[in-house]
Amino acid sequence: MQVRYPQRKTTIIGAGIIGAIEAYLTYLEAKKAGEEARVTMYEKNKEVTDTTTSHIVPSLTPDELLSVVPRGQELTEKLSLLFSDPGGIRVDDVKGVNDSPVAKEFIEQVQKYSECKGAHEERTQVLLQLGKKSMDLWQSFYNNADEELKQILRESNFNPCHEPENKDAVLHDGYRVDIIYKVENAKRKAEQMISDYKQLGYESCKILSPDEVKSIDPFLADFCESYSEMGESKERTWKTDAVALWRPGGCIDTHVFLPKFYQYLEKVMGEYINEKGISKKCFRLKFERQVDGIIYRDENQRVIHGLRLFGRRDKINNHQYEKSDYTFCPGEAVGTLKKLGFSEPAYAGFAGASLMLEIPIPVDQAEECSKLNDCMEVCQEGVVLAWQARIKNGKIFIGGAGTKAFYGDQRPNIDQEFAKNRNLLQLNMMNEVLPKFISLALHRETKGQQLTADDLAYLERRGIAKRWVGTRAVAADGVPTAGRLFNQKGRVENARCTTHLGSGGASFSFGAVDASQQAGKDDADELTKNVLRFGSSSRSY
Repeated sequence: MQVRYPQRKTTIIGAGIIGAIEAYLTYLEAKKAGEEARVTMYEKNKEVTDTTTSHIVPSLTPDELLSVVPRGQELTEKLSLLFSDPGGIRVDDVKGVNDSPVAKEFIEQVQKYSECKGAHEERTQVLLQLGKKSMDLWQSFYNNADEELKQILRESNFNPCHEPENKDAVLHDGYRVDIIYKVENAKRKAEQMISDYKQLGYESCKILSPDEVKSIDPFLADFCESYSEMGESKERTWKTDAVALWRPGGCIDTHVFLPKFYQYLEKVMGEYINEKGISKKCFRLKFERQVDGIIYRDENQRVIHGLRLFGRRDKINNHQYEKSDYTFCPGEAVGTLKKLGFSEPAYAGFAGASLMLEIPIPVDQAEECSKLNDCMEVCQEGVVLAWQARIKNGKIFIGGAGTKAFYGDQRPNIDQEFAKNRNLLQLNMMNEVLPKFISLALHRETKGQQLTADDLAYLERRGIAKRWVGTRAVAADGVPTAGRLFNQKGRVENARCTTHLGSGGASFSFGAVDASQQAGKDDADELTKNVLRFGSSSRSY
């Protein structure tokens, strides 16, 4: 049997959504060039559903990276407020969160960066443009997929973000209903969002009346009645602290998507034949592989030759590939680049909580419940809750993820005050928006009630509620870190990274990875050049 190796080998560290898109675009690039690529992924978790992105319900919007974690002067201000205060993100009950060297450097650099208003505004515009590009790339991903991949996306509740094709406002046509409430002058906030979206080319944005919301999505009728009032015209109008917005946005269920997508990649990328005549998969995902060291080809440290894995043998290429590169997508593993000896901008972890409910459907309500299929963002002061509600595995599924707290280089757990407080907040938000289903879960009328920790514990005991908390790495300026990697000797020739996307990993995955993979190419467009310039791993402020 003839030996046949791919021309290129890519090693990806991290199997979250960013790593998945890195692998896919690497495959497409090789295919376009008439070549084959071998991709090996190393993931520290036991399975892909242990990754952060599998525990949340990602929203797809062009501004998610900006809306979840504050940036610039706003971040400096909110670092002084407790997470339980409106807009606050500070945690005081966990040792080392605010006074570790990592935390101090991050706070210092945030304050320094916030003093330069022009730089902040320029980066903000670049991030909005990158978000719009990423939405277009998600749409292209679906349009150009084969039928097998399209089916995976449909099964994963994929709803793209784009200008609607229908003149009438209908769900799942690129736009959705988003809710802002318990926010002073909510209408002004919505109008600013509309202005930003229209600058990006989303012309169909508008504020919806309560009656329009009920027409588009009857499941939101209870919320509309609670946060609006009847005027003299006999039409409902929003109270001053609430509004609904018709805005560009979609979603994807990464818990479903990632395992199926990796199986798909294993299939379509094919096989190669090694020196022993054995067929091997061109795509391989290896779990429980924690990378804790870099092996360089020589003392110049400009070319990576292999990796050191915790508790395992070193991994060095036995075959001499025409091209061998390494891409680092650590995501939740805060500070990975620095620990491996690479340059890394001032960074910190932000804890985020999620709550997933799976509620049995009463037989007499099965037909009505079958129509439930929402994706949205539900916003309060300092809280942006990405949300999906639909029928999943024969039950009413309501998932919400969001609300952040500064955690420095510490890892949160569900027994700490932040997680307990935020999960209860999420449950109450679910009850305020969809009280009918929370009433089913608790076997009592909950509309208008303030739910308690005992209610949440009851739902956990019954297996209806699943709580989770984890971290996302963020750079001090809020810009993703993408492109070439550097160490103390200079640029590493065969290493890149795509990381520091916070909770914007799903929304911005295609845009960030596309930019990162163009690092060093002469024909990159202006937006890509700006992303790589602002997102350099060696940047300082």
